Amino acid sequence: MSSNHPAAPQPCKELGYDEYELNKALDRVKVQVFLGDNAAFLGSIMSSMEFVWSRDRPTAATDGVTFWWNPDWFMKMHEDARKTVLLHELWHAALLHMVRCGERDPLIWNWACDLRINNGLEQDGFKFTGIENCWKDQQYGLGAEEDIYDVLYQQYKKPPKPSWGPGPCTPNGSGGTAGNQGAAGQPNPGDEGDLGDMIPMTKEATVSAVNNVVKAIHQARLAGEKPGSLPGNIEQIVEKFLTPVIPWEAELQRFFNDLLEEDFSWRRPNRRHAHEDLYLPSRIEEEGRLEHLIYYLDVSGSISDRDILRFNSEVKFIKDQFNPKKLTLVQFDTIIQKEDVFYEDDPFEKIVVTGRGGTCLRCVHAHIVEHKPTAAVIFSDLYVAPMQPLPTPVPIIWACNQTGQSVPFGKLIYVKS
Repeated sequence: MSSNHPAAPQPCKELGYDEYELNKALDRVKVQVFLGDNAAFLGSIMSSMEFVWSRDRPTAATDGVTFWWNPDWFMKMHEDARKTVLLHELWHAALLHMVRCGERDPLIWNWACDLRINNGLEQDGFKFTGIENCWKDQQYGLGAEEDIYDVLYQQYKKPPKPSWGPGPCTPNGSGGTAGNQGAAGQPNPGDEGDLGDMIPMTKEATVSAVNNVVKAIHQARLAGEKPGSLPGNIEQIVEKFLTPVIPWEAELQRFFNDLLEEDFSWRRPNRRHAHEDLYLPSRIEEEGRLEHLIYYLDVSGSISDRDILRFNSEVKFIKDQFNPKKLTLVQFDTIIQKEDVFYEDDPFEKIVVTGRGGTCLRCVHAHIVEHKPTAAVIFSDLYVAPMQPLPTPVPIIWACNQTGQSVPFGKLIYVKS
C-alpha cells in the first residue's frame, strides 16, 4: 500500500454515548459471526483483531489487524446492516486484501475488493438496510479481485455516491474527491484525498495479518470445516505467501556434506561418554541436524512487506522441517538491531521487524566471527559493500531478492518474494 497515508486514527476520548451500552451493542453483532457460516474461521479472524471506536473514520475501516468503527454511524445503523458491515471488514482481513494490493492503485484496489465482498454477501442473503448505496454489482459476480481491478482501472469506473465504505473521504470524515483522471482517462494513483475502508498496513501488521489467517484456517480445520470449503480461495492465497521458494533440503544437505568433511565436531560432548566425564567429539552425522544456524535478515528501508513475509515463511519452514539445535534470528541494517533465539523445543510463529535504516555487512561479519555458527543464511537485497573474508570459513547461503548481484564467497540464491 502507499506509504503516503495518514496516521492511524486514535480512539475517541469522549464518545458521547454510554460506552458500556455501545460495547454491548457491538458484542451482539459479534455473536452473530459465531452463529453463521464459516464461524470457526471468521470467528478466529475477529478474535485476533482490535476493535477501536474512532470519529477519525466516517464509517468503518480496517488494516487487517485493527477494526475502526465510527460510534455515531454505528448507533444510527440498522442491526442487520451492522452485521453486514462487520462481515465486510472481516473479509477484507480474511482475504488479505491489504497484503495483496502490491503496486496497484490502493483506492481502485479497495473498490475492486469491496465489489467482490459485497457481491458475495448479497448472494448469501445478507441485508444492506440503510446502506443500499454501497457498491455491489453482480455483473462482476464473484470474480477474482485482481480481475475486477483490471476492469475498473482500464475503464476508471467509479462507485456510486456511497452511504458507506468504498467511497472517497478525507481523514476527518469530510467529503473528498473521487480521484482525478490522468492521461487517457486513467486515474492518478495515490491521490491523498481518496481513502477507502482499507487502511495501509505497517510492516509488523502485514506479518500479523498473514499469521492470523493461518491460525484461522487451522481453527476451521479443527472445527471440522474441510479443506477447500472456505470461500475465496483463501487457502491458495495464503499458500502463495507461506510456501518456501528456496530448496532448503538441497542447500542444507550441502552444509552437512561440507561439515562432514572434517568428520568430527567439537561443539558438543558425545552423549554416549557423558558419564565418563570426558569431552569427546560427537559426529554431526549422528546428531542428524545443524547444531547452530544463524539467519540474518536485512531490515533496511529497501526491504518490502512481501520480503518480510517471505523471510518469515522461509525461517518457519527451516524451523519446522529441520529444527536446528539452536536457531538465532538476527535483524540488521547498519547495526545489529535485534536477536531472537529459538531452541529445538521452542515454537516459531513470526518475527516483529525493527530497524529500517541503511545497510552494512560489517556488523554481520563481526557477529559471525563472535558466535561461530555451524552455518548462516543472510537474507538481503545486497545493495551494500561486499562482506570481507571470514578468518574461519563458515558455510553461508546468501538469499537475495534482487537479480544481478554477486557475493565474494558462499552460495548465492535468488529469491522471488
